Amino acid sequence: MSKPHLLAIAVGMLAILAAACSSGEAPPTETGAPTEAAAAIEAQPRPDLRPLIEGPVSPDGLMAILGTADLAVGEQRVGFVLTTPTGLIRAPAVTVTSLFFPQGGLQAEERQRALALFHPWPLATRGLYTTTLSFDQPGRWGLEISVVSPDGSARKAQIFYDVEETSSAPAVGSAGIRSHSKTIDDVESLAQLTTGSLHDPDLYQTTLAEAIDSGLPTVVVMASPAFCINAVCGPQVEVLQALKNEYQGRANFIHVDFYDNPEEIQGDLNLARLSPTVIEWGLPSNEWSFVLDREGMISARFEAFATLDELRQAIERVL
Repeated sequence: MSKPHLLAIAVGMLAILAAACSSGEAPPTETGAPTEAAAAIEAQPRPDLRPLIEGPVSPDGLMAILGTADLAVGEQRVGFVLTTPTGLIRAPAVTVTSLFFPQGGLQAEERQRALALFHPWPLATRGLYTTTLSFDQPGRWGLEISVVSPDGSARKAQIFYDVEETSSAPAVGSAGIRSHSKTIDDVESLAQLTTGSLHDPDLYQTTLAEAIDSGLPTVVVMASPAFCINAVCGPQVEVLQALKNEYQGRANFIHVDFYDNPEEIQGDLNLARLSPTVIEWGLPSNEWSFVLDREGMISARFEAFATLDELRQAIERVL
């Protein structure tokens, strides 16, 4: 296995994107109870402004951008974008090899090979590759991603990241946090509950605490529709609405905006206040979806954009 080479990133479009949506570089913080999560969030740069992890640019211009940086020991959904100076790679599938670097050194150990499938986003040319990988210990890890071009030649990209002992956001198998999230009864208009233009009152009828106590499964999206400004977020609230229309009456569907004061922001994130629910859940980045079972335990979690098919499969497992 050759040693990874950390090359300078010189893709102007993505440099501008990263500058627009990030200002900190601290790794995700381990957290447990809501009070610990709040302390962790306050001690770190704002999660909505964290930079995306970008891999080195390959000699032929291929670069990976990690969408799921909150990785911990165990089985994890891993998502990433592949880009070139001329646009995103949209091949149906690519091959990934996970790499572990003992003691943080440069010599990599190959751990796992898998296919990552491309999930296109609705009404957009963008999309995300996702796969499931197992991490057996914390430390420095990486991915080697192989893309087969139409002419049959292979192109490779690499990306490197840290795996923690435990994740910052609540993990699969843990109890959902009984947050008293805002509902339609707490405000004068839906514009006070979401930064987006989609105002579906069905998504703001119940608090998370009430949903967990209801005996029904729950799907909750924590995201700010108007500030989906990085390469791995997408129209998640629209997907939640579509899922609600399919399963209405069989589960709870809740949107919690990432920001507590949507009507005050007016396009200026310097005015934004994080939602107390986002802080309680210890979210380290700005778009999350969780599926909870009838007992309020987290059955699935999705960092960055999750497609309707991914969420549909997750909710079918808990109905």
